[in-house]
Amino acid sequence: MLVLLGVLALLPDRRAEAPDASIRLFDAKLTLYPEADPDAVWTFAVPEAAFDPLTETTTLFDLRDGARSEGGLIDFTLAGAEVVIDRNDDLRGDHLRAVLQADGLELDMEGRDGRQVHIDQRAARFAVPRATITGDGLDGVYEDMRIAFDFTEFEAGGPGTVGYATFEAERGRADGSPQREDQP
Repeated sequence: MLVLLGVLALLPDRRAEAPDASIRLFDAKLTLYPEADPDAVWTFAVPEAAFDPLTETTTLFDLRDGARSEGGLIDFTLAGAEVVIDRNDDLRGDHLRAVLQADGLELDMEGRDGRQVHIDQRAARFAVPRATITGDGLDGVYEDMRIAFDFTEFEAGGPGTVGYATFEAERGRADGSPQREDQP
């Protein structure tokens, strides 16, 4: 009996390998209806997407055509090399770009020190370790930024952070009429 057990122990393991549980889609168009933001609809067109049922995440690769809309109107577009949608419908990535359609403002968002860009559906805001905002009359770089999807609420910085911004504004007279740069 011991000899038989010894021989069985020396035989190669014949258990079948578990297949990769992820689901991969190519040239995919996906729609996300976030539970935490029921008025929003996200659309994505990507060359490749992968769903991992173990972590309940979907990874979008080479996202160039992403958009969030409410009431049929796009409020901003989104792009990034790799965007992960987690089980709470939040989006995360190391480098994402958004364009606010109403104002044409561009938001270039970067992760830092292992912290990723986080698009929080419940709070309807971006949480960004480092952001550059550009647009007509606006140019700024901010750290530890939190900004609402509609750009109406803005918070940046904190102890030890650096931020700068430049704004272009039309100068006016005390009576409210515009003043040209060459006029006193």
